[in-house]
Amino acid sequence: MNTSPTRNTRAGRELPRGVKAERLRTEFRDRGRKGAGGELLLWSNDALDLVDRAADEGVPIVRVTGIAPANTSSAAAADERVDFSREVSGGHGCWEAADAFLRRRGELGLLFDLELGDDPLEIV
Repeated sequence: MNTSPTRNTRAGRELPRGVKAERLRTEFRDRGRKGAGGELLLWSNDALDLVDRAADEGVPIVRVTGIAPANTSSAAAADERVDFSREVSGGHGCWEAADAFLRRRGELGLLFDLELGDDPLEIV
């Protein structure tokens, strides 16, 4: 687990970033496939479950990308990407929007790569 980037807390301690996000990826690893770049690719039902777990943990969804499996046409996934980075930087988790995006595309037979954001700042 790469936890080298850190952030400051009010008490002046350094906390590793992405700990909850990494735990979620580990939790879902056996339910998905490993992409060419090492990313975790999930079928729509599993991706929806990850969105629910991320919401439970307060970990924002930054980006969702639909990827056609190797045995299908990549044209199916050409426009299947949504970026919530602006909303996340404004403090939103984007769980409902990610859920809606996945539900609208669940029947396309795509795998989904969900980029999780930094863990919420813990109050000390």
